[in-house]
Amino acid sequence: MDLDPVVEKHYKGHSGTITGLSFHPESKKIVSSSVDKTLMVWQIADSTRAYKFHAHKDEVLDVDYAPSGEVFASASKDRTVRIWVPKIRGESLDFIAHQGAVRAVQFSPDGHKLITCSDDKNIKLWMVCQRRFLQSFPGHTNWVRQVRFSPDGKLLVSCSDDKTLRIWDLASNKCISTFNELKASYLDVGFHPLGVSIGAATTDGSVKIFDMKTGFLQQCYDAHEDAVNKIKFHPNGKFILTASKDGSMKILDLLEGRPIYTLKGHNSNVTTVTFSQDGDYFASGSVDRQLFVWKSNFHKGEKPKLDLKKCMIHENKLKLQEITVESFDMDTLESTCEESIYHDCFNTFNVTDDTVISALENSWKDYETKNTIQEKIEFFNQQINEIDKKVADLEHTYVSQLT
Repeated sequence: MDLDPVVEKHYKGHSGTITGLSFHPESKKIVSSSVDKTLMVWQIADSTRAYKFHAHKDEVLDVDYAPSGEVFASASKDRTVRIWVPKIRGESLDFIAHQGAVRAVQFSPDGHKLITCSDDKNIKLWMVCQRRFLQSFPGHTNWVRQVRFSPDGKLLVSCSDDKTLRIWDLASNKCISTFNELKASYLDVGFHPLGVSIGAATTDGSVKIFDMKTGFLQQCYDAHEDAVNKIKFHPNGKFILTASKDGSMKILDLLEGRPIYTLKGHNSNVTTVTFSQDGDYFASGSVDRQLFVWKSNFHKGEKPKLDLKKCMIHENKLKLQEITVESFDMDTLESTCEESIYHDCFNTFNVTDDTVISALENSWKDYETKNTIQEKIEFFNQQINEIDKKVADLEHTYVSQLT
C-alpha cells in the first residue's frame, strides 16, 4: 500500500457533538446529525454552502441516506424519526417511533423499509412510504444502541447495554442467534459486506469479528485505549474503520489481522465514522464539532483482479461455478501475464490455513506448463475442486469477495 489516508475536506458548522454521518450514494454529499438538534448537508464536490435543517426538539442521534439518495432519515432523543427531502426548504415528515430516545435508524437495502432502535429496549420495522409500523423485535433487556440490516435485507443485527449481540430473522420475527459478552458492553455492530460475519465495538476498546454460521469469535483487536464508539467495514470487506473515545481512528486490515493506520485529526472523542458507497472516501465526526472527509487511498495498492465474479460462500466453504472460455473477459485475460493470473486465482481464496496455501503454491510448476486458455481454465477448475475439499474441513476460513 503506497498511499496513506489524507484529509480532503474539513467542515465546521454544528454547535454541538456530531453524532451520525451518511454519504449520499453518489458520494457528492454527506449529511451529519448533532446534539445541537440539527442536521447539515455538506456539498463535497464543490464549495456550495451547506444546508442546515431544524425540526427535532432534542438531540439528533443518527442519520441515514436512502439508497436512492432522494431522502434521508434522522433519529432523535425526542422519540421521533423524520424523513427529509434534502432541499433548501428542508421539508420533512415525522412520526413518534418509540417511547424513549431513538438511537439508530437505517433504510433497508431496497429503500422500502426503515429499522429503528431505542432506549425503550425495543427494535421496530417501518414502511417508509406510509410511515407505518410493521413489526417489533423484543428481547433486549437494556438500551439498544445499534441495529443494522444484513446486505440481503433478510436479517438484522443489534447490540445493547445488556451486553449481547442478537441476530434477528425478519421473516419469522425471531432472534436466531445471541452473542454474549461477559465484561464490556457493545456500542456498535454491523454486517460484513458479504454477510458472512459481524463486527462489534465495545466499551473496553476492543473490536470483535464473529462468524455468522458458527457463532465463534474469529478475530479480536485490542484497538484502543478507551471505548470504541463506531466501526464500519470498508465496502470491499477487507478493512474496518474504528472511531474511539481516545480521540483516534484506526484502520484494521482483516486479512493481515492487524491495525495498519492510526489517524489523529480530531482533538477530542471521535463519535462517528462512515465510508462512501465506493469506499474511496470516509468521514469522521467528533465531540470537537468538526467533520473531516478523508480520501481512503489505503485500498488502492491492491493488484487488479480478473473479472471472475463467480465467487460465492455457502456454509463456510468456497465454491466456484464452472467457468468456460466464453465466460472470461478475454481482453483482460490476454493482457495479463501468467503469474498475475495465478496470483489472482490465489487471492480469490484469501485463506490462511497452511495446508490450503501449500496446496496452491505447490501447483505453480504444473500451472506453468499450461499454454492455452482452455488448459488454464481446466487447471483452475481442478485446483478449485481440490481446495474446496480442504476448505470444507476448516471451521474458520475467511474469504474476501472479488471486486
